[in-house]
Amino acid sequence: MPMAEPFVETETCRTKCRWVAKVFEEFNRPRTTVRSLFYHALRRGKSDYPICGGFVGEIRVTRPFDESDASRLVKWVTLASELGYIPRDALLEEMPGIHVLTPDHRSVADAELWINRSALNPLIWPVCNRYGITLVSVSGARLDDALQDLRIRAEDEELCLLCMADLSPSGLSFVTTLRDALSDSGMRVMHIAMTPEQVVRLQIPMVRADKKSIDKQYKEILRGAGLDGRMMAELDALEACYPGGIAGFLESLIREHVERERA
Repeated sequence: MPMAEPFVETETCRTKCRWVAKVFEEFNRPRTTVRSLFYHALRRGKSDYPICGGFVGEIRVTRPFDESDASRLVKWVTLASELGYIPRDALLEEMPGIHVLTPDHRSVADAELWINRSALNPLIWPVCNRYGITLVSVSGARLDDALQDLRIRAEDEELCLLCMADLSPSGLSFVTTLRDALSDSGMRVMHIAMTPEQVVRLQIPMVRADKKSIDKQYKEILRGAGLDGRMMAELDALEACYPGGIAGFLESLIREHVERERA
């Protein structure tokens, strides 16, 4: 078999990578997810997104970045990382499995934070550790297995599970499944984010949800808050929309929880 030709960095590649590097630098996050960078690019509102020619990479036109560019952004960011335009460790990716991070000390209010997104762990773990809260992420794994581990870990303690998930059909399913599975256990399940009320109050941008996963209940929940039942809101957007990012957002929620438990 003939050997594959070595990759050649073209002018088109450089044009794309330079735009990614500029957006990444403006975002001012040393590590982030591609989806968080996507929301930052949406919020910029600058008409500098390059539409490249097919032969020599010249910029034929520029326009504002929009939602339809999401799939191209994934390719561009990956390319920029591979070619060294942004740090290779800057992109946080999903790591399938059940990940349990135990804090250095126990909280006054025994609690665990459950999230169905492992890519966000490096951003929120410092907050959890500071407040003595165990972090559990379940991504691409059976929730039943995570619940079995929880029952062993809890040793009959009445823990409080703080749940974070996207405001999406799969995110709400994650929270509902947890709540139903632990309804007779004495443990409390609190859905702390993302809620329709938070999306409205913080003006979190929404994008189209997967049509196949949307059901009547999901539509009703969103419409009850004045939101479009065809849309969803992702936790990643907090990095671009909330002061202090998702870590700052989580810290404010945990403070509220701890204060309630101490009262």
